[in-house]
Amino acid sequence: MAKVSFTVSYRGKTTTKEAWAQSTGLTGQNLSEANDRFFRMLAPKFEKAMGVRLSKVAVYKASREAARKLKAEYGGRILSHSICTFDLLLTAIYKELKKRPHEIDMGAFNVNNITDLAIKSRKRKSA
Repeated sequence: MAKVSFTVSYRGKTTTKEAWAQSTGLTGQNLSEANDRFFRMLAPKFEKAMGVRLSKVAVYKASREAARKLKAEYGGRILSHSICTFDLLLTAIYKELKKRPHEIDMGAFNVNNITDLAIKSRKRKSA
């Protein structure tokens, strides 16, 4: 068999948008490229409908709660469950905003109302 060699070069994208990259920690456990696009599409709609901004960290934490419950019940990896539950939670928010009936129980994520997922206002400490 003859030896064959290939020279491969990679040129980055020529668009101004940066390529998506997997992160670590809480973000890396919840976010996939598809979930990131979904969140970026949903956040302005949430702000327009609710008057407050959607907090990615609050959604991460709610998703992680559900992922821990799934891991306890079925085993598996937190990473796999978190990405799935993050997508389910975003789907539930989307359907709530569209006022469509859905079967996702927000209580499974320790969320009573979708406004619980809004960015909390920070108050400055007075001197």
